[in-house]
Amino acid sequence: MTYALAFALFALLAAALAARLLASRAGRESGLPRGRLVYSDTGHAIGKLGPVETDEQGVRQERPLVSRRHALTGRPDYLIRTRDGIIPVEAKSTALPAGARPYDSHVLQLAAYCLLVEDQFGAPVPYGLLRYRDSEARVEFTTELREELLALLEEVREAGAAEEVHRSHEEPRRCARCAVRDFCDERLD
Repeated sequence: MTYALAFALFALLAAALAARLLASRAGRESGLPRGRLVYSDTGHAIGKLGPVETDEQGVRQERPLVSRRHALTGRPDYLIRTRDGIIPVEAKSTALPAGARPYDSHVLQLAAYCLLVEDQFGAPVPYGLLRYRDSEARVEFTTELREELLALLEEVREAGAAEEVHRSHEEPRRCARCAVRDFCDERLD
């Protein structure tokens, strides 16, 4: 083997090793769990779980996950195949709320993605991750959380079938910031 060929092989091997180390570092810094990215709804569709579709603007995106059984559709930000199974990851642009406890709405959104993954792939999802700007919250997909989600989905279906649905005013601060407050005849004053 000539010196030039040996040097070229060494340089190629060194470049491959450097790329692997950089990719490993980037994966750790992303906050995503260790595993293989199989779905992304963040502008970089990968199409490993199904065909990629194109939206009205010509942007490639993952197809949504659909559960006919639960009448539920959704697009998690990421799905990572790990040793534990397929883990949904939802990225939030805000900081983790005070007390290091995610908002209930974020937890239920993530639970919906867990349910969709279980329904689509027939395998249990042990947990999901909420990635906040400043930290991460692991949410166990327990039987209790599943039951809470299913009860909420039933409540939504019933409200959809009702002739008249009243707004919820259990949170005065939310009512005060509501976008339709000026037109609402049920607003809190």
